[in-house]
Amino acid sequence: MLEFIAHMLVGTPIWVYVLFVFLVIRGVKARQPATVTLERLSIIPLIFLVWDLYDLVLYRDLSLGVMMLWIAVLIIGAALGFWLIKPERLSHGSAPRTINRPADYSALPLMMAAFAIKYVFGVMAAVSPQTMQQPGMSAAAVVVGGLFAGSFIGKFIRYLQCYFGPTQKTN
Repeated sequence: MLEFIAHMLVGTPIWVYVLFVFLVIRGVKARQPATVTLERLSIIPLIFLVWDLYDLVLYRDLSLGVMMLWIAVLIIGAALGFWLIKPERLSHGSAPRTINRPADYSALPLMMAAFAIKYVFGVMAAVSPQTMQQPGMSAAAVVVGGLFAGSFIGKFIRYLQCYFGPTQKTN
């Protein structure tokens, strides 16, 4: 077992480690209240959306059913992420395109869970591609990826709504 884990870790591309460190740093920083630009708030949703699209194109049969499933769970995940951010706790920052946001204790666990699950699916795809092509495993990967990508997109949509919406608070 230890030999498999060592082989798996050695075979992991460097970009995966870089992404892991980046996500940990961002997740830890999110645990503190901060004034953040909309551009910075868009980074995590973009990472998970691009990563999920990459997985869909590379590992899935892009049938209408797969795409409909992915879009459906992306919307469900977005609704969850949208709900996690409480608009009454947000306000405009003093600099352009900034939001004062409270500590976000959901960011680190969500990012680590998403990373861990996507990493496991990636290892499974490398070790046993035929396993990931089975309908149940393929559907699980589509659902999990869509839910996590959607949750980060939903959070970002809530930030945008609060920034551009009529109920915005100011300093």
